[in-house]
Amino acid sequence: MANNKKGSLDGLANGEQSETNEAQDSPNAEANNEVKLKKPKIDLERVRAKSNQLFDLGVATEYTVIPIRNPKPDEFFRCMPEENYSMDTNILSLKTDNEWYLIDPDILHQIQLESQLKVMTLYVCVTMNSTPFVTCIPQPNELGQINSWHESGHRTMEEAKQFWVRRQADRSNGGYIITKAMNAKLPDPKWPEMTLSEIVDRAFDKFYIDNMDHPVLQRLRGEMMS
Repeated sequence: MANNKKGSLDGLANGEQSETNEAQDSPNAEANNEVKLKKPKIDLERVRAKSNQLFDLGVATEYTVIPIRNPKPDEFFRCMPEENYSMDTNILSLKTDNEWYLIDPDILHQIQLESQLKVMTLYVCVTMNSTPFVTCIPQPNELGQINSWHESGHRTMEEAKQFWVRRQADRSNGGYIITKAMNAKLPDPKWPEMTLSEIVDRAFDKFYIDNMDHPVLQRLRGEMMS
């Protein structure tokens, strides 16, 4: 009885082994191995979204508002390096309102004694998020004199033509401390696709004085309240 049971177990084991061998020797076994070794159709690294990917949609960006302001102490910016993107012009600077007005040459002789009227260099700048702005820095006066803040401001703009910079006031020395961005992977600035004429026209749209009846001049003459 024990021998019969043992024989049955041996036969079962031999049968299982035989079936296993047949499965391995069958044509389907090769196919199964091929499926296991087949290279994936989709390469995950190729289709993985990149955090810095940008798409060129073939469109032009037009800025409806371009502010006139000083660079902020906590922002990096660049200055357009081409000579045809800066100019010297007559600016009426109202420090109380922190506003700059472009003066038409036809009325210049009538307000030339105004102390807040200065010849300034107009610079076009962009921030790291490609937002343009215009800033103005006084030139030396008729005696060739220029204060240290303005001289330092011009130097900052020259540096900004080559590097991403940030400027902070150094009140103890009467000038600006310039910080240059050291990240070599920073992108090149995206300049506005506009001429200087278009930029000035947009920036000074509401800050252009071409007649003596302008409210700003009336206020300076005491003809109307602020």
